[in-house]
Amino acid sequence: MPLTKNTRRKIVVATFLMAAIFFTFSLLKSQLAVSDNTADSGKRRSAESTVDTEQDFPHQEQGHLLLAIKENQDSLPDETLKAERKLKETNEKILLDVPLINQMEHPKLHNGCEVTSLSMMLAFKGIPVSKNELAAKIKRVPMKYGNGLRGNPNEGFVGDMEEGPGLGVYAGPVIDLARQYVGDRVEDLTGQPFDRLLDEVANGNPVWIISTTNFVPVANFKTWNTPQGAMEITFNMHSGVITGFDGHYIYVNNPYGMKNQRVEREKFIQAWEQMGSQAFVIY
Repeated sequence: MPLTKNTRRKIVVATFLMAAIFFTFSLLKSQLAVSDNTADSGKRRSAESTVDTEQDFPHQEQGHLLLAIKENQDSLPDETLKAERKLKETNEKILLDVPLINQMEHPKLHNGCEVTSLSMMLAFKGIPVSKNELAAKIKRVPMKYGNGLRGNPNEGFVGDMEEGPGLGVYAGPVIDLARQYVGDRVEDLTGQPFDRLLDEVANGNPVWIISTTNFVPVANFKTWNTPQGAMEITFNMHSGVITGFDGHYIYVNNPYGMKNQRVEREKFIQAWEQMGSQAFVIY
């Protein structure tokens, strides 16, 4: 049936309205998408900014922390750092003014280098004790027992200290004697690396050592059978006090009457190690 004019008019109006509604809806959807994209973009930029800040912050803080540590180390070095710096400055001469005591001066101790060196150490620390008082207190063992065994210097002074014959005494009994005067202020450095001894000297503490007569290596060792077992000894054993050092030499108070005797560094170390790396310090 043919459409009436009125019906056709209604269809056109309805079509127009539907098109207008569709266009309006599409426009609104487009605007909402742009807004969402802008918001998302802003969120991403904000997130990216946050991430960058979080990534940078730890590095900045670490840098400040390392700088603070370095500044503290440079401005407030402890005694160990001071000693290490002194040791590295090999052209600098470190020398302590340790009183010299001569074992051969009256009353003489012909073989008393170990207690004479201890007397110097105590004097440096403000504790005046004569070498002869120390000689009277040191533990002693015979040069030779009735059964033919020999005295052990790890147990006490071997033989006659005043007139001889005598061998000497190692660090242990001398440390025990030192403790009678200064208690726990004695530290046994026996067996430590030689640089540890120089650390102490750099910090103002002279060091007692066992070496050889001239503080250089020797070859005249012999085997002694002692009550504690066989051991290698030399009659060239000697004691002294390390008073200083530089890049080439060690300085030592020699109880034979030489103050700050200069000895080639490497030879001094070799002789000290040859005699068992024996040493102690008093604080």
